[in-house]
Parts: sequence; C-alpha cells; structure tokens
Amino acid sequence: MKFFQPSLPAVLLAAVAGVAPLAAPAATLPAGFAETRIATGLNPVTMTFAPDGRLFLCEKQGLLRVIEGEKLVEKPLLDLTAKVDGWNERGLLSVCFDPDYARNGWIYVYYTHNRKPEDTSHQSSNNRVSRFTIKGGAIDPATETVILELTDLSKIGWHNGGGLRFGKDGKLYVGTGENANGGYAQDGGNLLGKLLRINKDGSIPSDNPYYREFKDQNRAIVALGLRNPFSIAVQPGTGLLYLSMVGANFEQIERYETGSAPEAVNYGWPDIDGPPKNNQKQPPGYRAPAYAYDHGSGKGVALCAGDFYNPAKPGADAFPAEYTGKFFFSDYGGWIKLIDPAKPETRLDFATGIDRPIAVATAPDGALWYIERAGIPGGSDASNTASKNGSLWRIRWSGGGQPTKLAMVRQPGGANVGTSLGDIQVALQGEDGKTLTSATDSITISLNANPGNGRLIGSTTVAAVNGVASFSGLSVDQAGRGYTLRASNGKGEVTSAAFDIANGTAAPRIAPGSGNFTGPVTVRIVSDTPGATLRYTLDGKDPTDASPVYSTPFQITANQTVKAIAGRKGLTASAVVSADLKITGNKPYGLDDRPPVAGLKLPATAEAGLPATLSATGIFADRNLTPKPGVVPYSLNSGAWADGARVQRWIALPPSGRISFSSTGEFTWPGGTVLVQHFEIASRRLDTRVLVLDTTGKFGYGASYRWRPDNSDADLVPEGGQEEVLKVADAAGATREQTWTYPARGLCVMCHTPNAGFVLGPKARQLNGNHAYPGGRTDNQLRTWSYLQMFEKALDESAIKGYAHTVAINDGSATVEARVRSYLDANCAQCHRPNGTGALWDARLDTPLSGQGILGGEVRNTLNIEGAKIVAQGDVAKSILHHRMASTSLTEQMPPLTRNVPDAEALKVLEQWIRGEGKK
Repeated sequence: MKFFQPSLPAVLLAAVAGVAPLAAPAATLPAGFAETRIATGLNPVTMTFAPDGRLFLCEKQGLLRVIEGEKLVEKPLLDLTAKVDGWNERGLLSVCFDPDYARNGWIYVYYTHNRKPEDTSHQSSNNRVSRFTIKGGAIDPATETVILELTDLSKIGWHNGGGLRFGKDGKLYVGTGENANGGYAQDGGNLLGKLLRINKDGSIPSDNPYYREFKDQNRAIVALGLRNPFSIAVQPGTGLLYLSMVGANFEQIERYETGSAPEAVNYGWPDIDGPPKNNQKQPPGYRAPAYAYDHGSGKGVALCAGDFYNPAKPGADAFPAEYTGKFFFSDYGGWIKLIDPAKPETRLDFATGIDRPIAVATAPDGALWYIERAGIPGGSDASNTASKNGSLWRIRWSGGGQPTKLAMVRQPGGANVGTSLGDIQVALQGEDGKTLTSATDSITISLNANPGNGRLIGSTTVAAVNGVASFSGLSVDQAGRGYTLRASNGKGEVTSAAFDIANGTAAPRIAPGSGNFTGPVTVRIVSDTPGATLRYTLDGKDPTDASPVYSTPFQITANQTVKAIAGRKGLTASAVVSADLKITGNKPYGLDDRPPVAGLKLPATAEAGLPATLSATGIFADRNLTPKPGVVPYSLNSGAWADGARVQRWIALPPSGRISFSSTGEFTWPGGTVLVQHFEIASRRLDTRVLVLDTTGKFGYGASYRWRPDNSDADLVPEGGQEEVLKVADAAGATREQTWTYPARGLCVMCHTPNAGFVLGPKARQLNGNHAYPGGRTDNQLRTWSYLQMFEKALDESAIKGYAHTVAINDGSATVEARVRSYLDANCAQCHRPNGTGALWDARLDTPLSGQGILGGEVRNTLNIEGAKIVAQGDVAKSILHHRMASTSLTEQMPPLTRNVPDAEALKVLEQWIRGEGKK
C-alpha cells in the first residue's frame, strides 16, 4: 500500500510545520466507548499480541517494540536496522508467534532484507521470513533462522504485502505483494502476489494444492491473484483467515479457510479488481472477495489491516457481546469499521477522525488497539519511508465514561430482626446517570444511621458485574426505625433510603406451596429468622403454642392444607401462612425436596479467583461425588458426544433463583446458576467441569478440574488447558491409545455463546425424558423440576407429554431421522443457527427439517469433493456432514474443539439416514 492521506486535519499540519499540537486528537467513537493514547513518537507498521498478553509492535526501520501493560518498553526487543531495507513501503512489516510459543519462545518476523546497503538503486533486497527465539525476556539476534527467502524485488518500493499468521492447521501463512507487477500475481514461477502456506521450519507441506504442479519453494503457494495483502488475521476456533488487501479501485477482504483441507484459490488480480463484473472471465479456483468497497462510495483509501473480535480472556474493558466474532478493519482514509463474517455484505461504522490508521488488534482482555501512523502526507518515497508521529491507542468499552458516582438502584426493604433486607443493588454511573457496564469496582456496604445499635450481618463487600454490585442476604440483628445503609467504592459513596427493622419473626415459607400434584409431596417449612421455632397444623386450624414443632421435612399423600407460624423468644410471632396441596396421584417425584445449597464457593467472575480444587468449590459432599443437598442431578435425552466418556450432570440454582421456562428454544437462567459435568472412561475419572453464570444469567465462565490418579480430589486445570494420552481397554480386553483434552478456560465461550443462550444442554426438549434419580426413583425431569420449584411458574403436568423431545442416537424405538436430528441439535446447534457461524444450515430441532438447509444444502467449503452438499441424499461420499463427523483432522473435523475420537455409532446411523435405509 501507499502511505498517503489526501487531506490532513489542522492539528497535523501544525505538527508538520514544527508546532507541537496542544492535545492528542481523539477518534470519534460510538457512545459507551473511550480511548487512551498509549505511546507516541513511533514509526509504526503493524502489531500483534503475544500469548502472554504483551503487545509486539513493528517499527518500519527494523525495531521490534514491546508494550507491557500500557507502557512502551524503552529498549527495543529486537533491532534489525542494520539488515532492514526500510525504503518506501519496505521494512519490518509483521510479527507473529509460534503456536507452541509458551514452550519454545519462537517468534516469526517478515521483513525486507537489504543484501547490499551500499546499493542506492534499491534493487538488492528481498522480503524474507525469519524465526527468532525469546529467552529470558530478550532476543539474541544470533538465534535468527531464515525459513523463507522470497523473490528478489525490483526498484519499485510498493506492494510488499507482509501478512503473517499461523492457521488453525498449525501452518504458517504468508501474504506477499506483487511488487507493483500485476503479472507476478498469476505466475506460479515466483512467490509474489500470493498466499503461501509453509511449515514452521520453512519446509513445504506436501498437501499444498500446487505441491506437484509448481517447483521448489513455489510449492508453498496456495492462492494466486493478490495485489498487496497488507495483513492477515485468523479467527480463533474457526480458522477463518482474512487478508486485508489493498486493491486498485477496490479495497478487498479476501477469505481462506485454514480449518479445512488446503484449496487452490485464485483471487483474480490483475484481471479482476473488486467483485467480478458480468461475464468477466474468471480464472480456475477464483474466489470473490468476502467484502469489497470502492474508493468512492466506500469512502476508502487503502485497507490496511483488520482483526477478529474474539478476545481470549474478556475483562472489564471488553466490548458488549454483540461485537464478538465481528471483523474490525481500518482504512488509511481515517476510519475503523466492522463486518460480521456470517453476513459480510453489511458494513457497520465504528470510529472516524483517525490520522491514517494502519493496524487494529484485539487484546486478550477485549480492548481494541489501533495504530495511528500520521506523519508526512502524500505518497512520495520520503513520506512512505519515514514517520516519527505515529501513536498507539487503546479503545475500551466504558458504558459511557469513567464511573463518577454511585447510585442505590435497588433499595433495602423493611425486614424483621435477622431477616434479609432484600436484593440490594448499587450501580457505578457516569455523570449522565447511566450505569457503566464495564465497571468492576468493589463496593462495601455498612450501616449509616443505626437507631437500634445493630450489626449488619452478611457479605458486605461485592465486586460489580456489568457495573452493578448486588448484595443479597444482608440482615440487621436489632430492631429500630430509620436505619440507612452507606455504600462506598473508596472514591465516592451513596446512602440508602431509610428502612425499619421490626421486632418480629419472619413468616415461614412452606415448600412446595399451594398447587396440584400427581404424587406424594414432601413438605419443608423454613423461616429466615435465625433460631425461630416453627409450629404447624394439618387439620385446617391455625397453629398455636400447643401445635407440633416442625423439625424435619414430612410427606403427605392426600389433599392437605398445611398451616405454619414462626416465633422466637423476645420477638413478636409471625403471621400464619398456609399451603393448599391437592394430590391426585401416587407416582413419586424424582427427589423429595430441594433445600438451599449451603457452602458453594464459586465466585461470580473468574477474575475473582477460582478454587484450586474441586472439593473447595463446595459442590460435592465427599470424594464419591455425592452432591450437596439441593444440587440436582440431571441427564439429557441426547447428550453431546464426549469421545466415548460417560457423563454425569448436576445443577445448583441460587437460593431465590428460578428458571424462566420455555417449551421451545432456550430457558432464561437466574444469575448465579452453577452447572456441573463429570467425565469418566472405563471407570477412570478424568475431569469435572463447572459453568458459572454471572449475575445477569446471560454469560459467565467455565473451568475444569482434573482428577488425581488416586481420586482423592481434582485440581483446577491451567487456564491454557491440558492433554493426556489414555490407554483404554475395549470389551475384548485390547487396549488403544486415546487423547483426552482438558479444555482451556477460553474454549468454553467458543461454544457457550450469548447467541446460543450460553447454557447449551438443559432445555425442554432435552429434559423431557426420564432420569434415574438416587434412591431408585425414575421420573420425567420436567415434572420433577417443576415440583422442586425450579421454574418461575409451575408446569401443567398434563402438558409435558405434548412438548417436543430429543432422542438418543442409539434409541432403536425412534426413527433414524429423529435420532440424527436430535444428535445434530445436541452437537452442532450452538454454532449452526441464525447469527452463528457462516455455515448455511440450522441444526436446531425446533426448526422444521425443510427449513434447516441440511438435505441438499450448499457448503462453504467442498473439501475438494465434487458435488458436495451438507447431506447429499443417497450419497455418503458427497455428504460433507458425514465427512466432517468422521474426520480427526483439525482442519476438517466437526465439532472442531476438544473432540479427538469420531462417534462411530452416530456415523452408522447418519449413513442409514443419508441412504434412506428404513424408518428406524
């Protein structure tokens, strides 16, 4: 690309004239975003985040700089100025990290090597890719290993490309410019104007599409027809590769799939610029741009760079969920915009007023960084060569600004001595009174006005989630009129409205409460007043001091009215409460009751620090996986394939939490819900995974605990995950090796997305079936969950049989079609649904088969299979669905994450369905 800008803001003209601007210019950002300038005085080109969170920035003349935290390290990490030709658009152009960087410390750089510095004609240079080793926080230049020397450059300084990234397949992809010679782009005899694919040692993979057709290092070519692919981005998880290519009249985002078998692709340059026109001749393997815009209506100059918004560890500054998966890209004309890879035809505005933005990058914590090159205007050799006005910026989601005040958005309510003041919420707000959803300050609550000389009981310090700190279970131990609370974050404070603490006993609660039941009911009576005595009656009369004292849950088997009262010495007795229980059957429910879960120790956010062992989470009562009372076991009619492992599942709702039920689609979950999955193969305990919902119930975090060999406990798996090779014995006694993946924490949100409802398994169609509960009872799970008051409203038990339900893949009583569609719903629907991946089919069972796009459905990637379809009816070989389910190649297999073994039984049933063999 040419480093030019057609017009300059006044502040830059002042800088060029030698007058320093008074203040840093700021981009115009959408509401709720803020930016900070991190570094100035740079001659920048591109940047990449290291796996450890540091930012590596390439300066044009050969300096590799590092930003730690938000500070530029003064000393360059690597100085290649003696080797680099930085003339015009040449220079140190990109850096990337080895997939195994944490172990080997390898980084790769793309730079223009000046073989003869004394040659002023600029014809003694070529671009190269080299590997260096970081050790002890430093790079020894002597560790350089040149792994790829590109074709010699002419005296023209333009169109060097420079994109460099590893794909999902573990191969290194290199984007090269055609050195302003369009003919090179279509010539397989050189490496210019191409997308290259090489091994990390520089050797060439034998499955490259031109491996046999081209010669020597030209076999590295996987795509022709590029003009100047200035940068490369690869989406985590999917492996989708986008090249940001500077065209002639059009700027283009070109697509390549690194998560599939390598294809021979041609992007059409120099014969095609932008989208192909009517009847325009297209070369073999032609692929149109994923997105293109011209310099007029597109208001662009040069498409410099882009990155997918898939932060590895989203933090407080991360963008709202709707930005996840989007592709942000910058144009030298002064703006940053974004597209959705699933719907790339729609471009959305993001930032404007930037002085020549040349790169954008997504930080692991979810902030978006960009480089503002600034410098000398125009497209001369001098202006392209030098700049010391470049700066580095960081954009974060602020929700509207920095928090400046606190607000008690949910006030404490009047209560009895020792009982809950209700759910109190304190919001961090900006000057405009809007809650700052990115704020995570810790809020401390204390008594302010204290007329009764009481004590505040409960957890009084809570970290804000989405800008709001929520307090539940707080109580005051002495009566009084006109109490108030004070909330503070150390910078500001707010006082609550006044409330009274009555000298009374809290009314008892009878569970399950009034309702119609088809089986025996176990009654539990509780009071929020500590030490209260509970008395009850079953004869319809109000309880008195002579009535029986409640001590343990009791069962009733016929219509009964239960009345209860609570009292404590020194306090006024409560009002009488009652529950009218109508019982019309004798079928027991799966569990008798569901007491509040005591002792759970999982934080609301992973940043608060996770328990180091499974026993420390408080989910289980012992090492035998006996769940704590109130932790409910469940199963799924059609569970996701887990490499042949046996899976057990449990759920724990917060004390007052209830699920919003839906007979189709997904449930709406209360914040604080905890879901647990445990995996075993051949009685060998592997790991137990937890999914914790944040206070909104719409997102959260996941973690895995790996069992010790003696089963004494399970230890928190490192954030990056682990793998183990198991020796598994089959029924015949033969052993085989199988890799088991203990998932990285960040992998959870690759599937557990807001678009899929975050919680993937339990929903009406998966729970509408029988579960074998402890104690020998078997019951429909929806029936039991409703009886246990897990839903906001009790279900009509007679309606449950009419709800849709999935079936297991090995359920011989169900049709083959039902078994396959249930399997796809469980294993694929989290991504394959509207607004999910860019795939063209919908795996949800709720969608009629005719609308799913499965039978005869078009595919984005044919995997070089002629006539391929999602399912080619009658032809297994042309059915991509079967091919991907059977594959163990990381570039082809589905699901793409943590699966190491194909599901042979599911493949057999899928084959039957594709061939139309029988109904069952």
